[in-house]
Amino acid sequence: MLVNFSDGKLSSNGRRKMIYINDHEIALDMEEKLEPWTSYGNVVRYAMDFIKNCPIDKRNNLAWYLQYSCFWTDPLRPAIWPDNPAGKFAWAMTTLTKYFPYSGDKSFIDIVRQMLDRLWEYRTPDHFEWKDVPYASAHPGTGIYFGSRADGEFVTECDKIAQVGRAYVDFYELSGEECYLQIGIHCADELVRHLRSGNESQSPLPFRVDVRSGKIIEEYTADMIQPVRLFEALIDLGYTTYQPYLEHIWDWIVQNPIQNNVWKGYFEDIRIDPENANRDQLSALETARYIMENTAKFSDWQAIARNLIEWVKGTLGGHSFFTAIPIHEQKFCYYPMGSHTARFGSLCCMYAALSGEENYKEMGIRSLNWATYMANENGLVTVGIDRPDYYNQCWFTDGYFDYVPHFLHAMAFVPEKAPFNEDHLLYSTSVVQDIQYQPLSIRYRIFQPNSKQKFRLTYLPVTVQVDGKEIPQQEITPDRASWVVESEDLKVIQIQPFGREITILGRVES
Repeated sequence: MLVNFSDGKLSSNGRRKMIYINDHEIALDMEEKLEPWTSYGNVVRYAMDFIKNCPIDKRNNLAWYLQYSCFWTDPLRPAIWPDNPAGKFAWAMTTLTKYFPYSGDKSFIDIVRQMLDRLWEYRTPDHFEWKDVPYASAHPGTGIYFGSRADGEFVTECDKIAQVGRAYVDFYELSGEECYLQIGIHCADELVRHLRSGNESQSPLPFRVDVRSGKIIEEYTADMIQPVRLFEALIDLGYTTYQPYLEHIWDWIVQNPIQNNVWKGYFEDIRIDPENANRDQLSALETARYIMENTAKFSDWQAIARNLIEWVKGTLGGHSFFTAIPIHEQKFCYYPMGSHTARFGSLCCMYAALSGEENYKEMGIRSLNWATYMANENGLVTVGIDRPDYYNQCWFTDGYFDYVPHFLHAMAFVPEKAPFNEDHLLYSTSVVQDIQYQPLSIRYRIFQPNSKQKFRLTYLPVTVQVDGKEIPQQEITPDRASWVVESEDLKVIQIQPFGREITILGRVES
């Protein structure tokens, strides 16, 4: 590990030994618990500034994120490693749904549109068994997608079809452009067409398939929360015919990985695993996220979510580093990484806020603090700390699109970690279509009127208007539009609008 570990005792010259994670000297509080090297807000800003100014490949005039999965930092150059377009672009959409409302920065919308359009351009042809679906992997440096190691050429992954299908639906809700909804529906229909019974060794949809013949290359993935999320989004839009398919997959999740903890089958570049020997944190924690986002549906949500968090901690957690727990990516790539540690940390914070179990908040914050040490002021976010590769390598997923959203998510549940001197939307249960920040004024538009938003502000509002009418400041209940101050000290408010156009107004304090 690139950590100059020390017990903090004085060296022979009387000076305290310095300890670094990557290029940052660690910061500790009075109890010698790990603090971040910089704020969570800065981590988000540094990373997103790099993406908006991403290097362009002179050979084909394409940004690196359209054709590479990762790049080296010293010197700065692309890494010749299989690309992962579907999952990468789906995570970019996840980032967009959180970063745009937080920042008001519209430039990232066009970046994600370019990704989704290009992925659809290079989909499978309609005479294949899996017709008009995206590829999970690609040869690097081409911007042309048709599979690559370890999937194989003309092979894709079913959970990625679902994950990016949900991304297309989300982009429709953001943009209002029907074509993206139709792509999401088509992805869902192809999944339904190939849905099967599942058991402990085969999932309702296989992991890897040859798109030409339909031959199954790898039977099992626990990442079945992706089709659940796609079907749920379409059901919410009125496409209720997907309900039995959602229930079929959810029942399998409950009866199999939630019971036996065979959580594996997400990462594109991992070798085929017919014995199901691998374990990864992503499928388990993203299932925990879904459960915590839908606590009203699950009477036992607390026990299941806690068990998933504890399983990841026990199976893939590293040694405590000044009380911070770094998280390894998976058994087959057993390295602690910033994005997965941030995912774990943010979901611990979410669990603590929902359950009242404060010890998870402390655990989550320390893991997030560890993850900050991957980011740098120049926008380079290294994947991890281990030599010879990970301290010198950046991934567009693990350093950006599957890293940034975890800090944004954490701020919603630990708002004291959000910038105190800026106005930010921290959380919304609806896609935010537009938002404009002005001094003492925020105007935003949402897709789903029946939703909630949380802000940390630099002022307390004097009025909140929805569709031109003032709504009362009073306790939020399920049946009325209102807003409430959650914390006067932090200036955190929550709004339940029951409308689409919202205005928050403050006034200059005398």
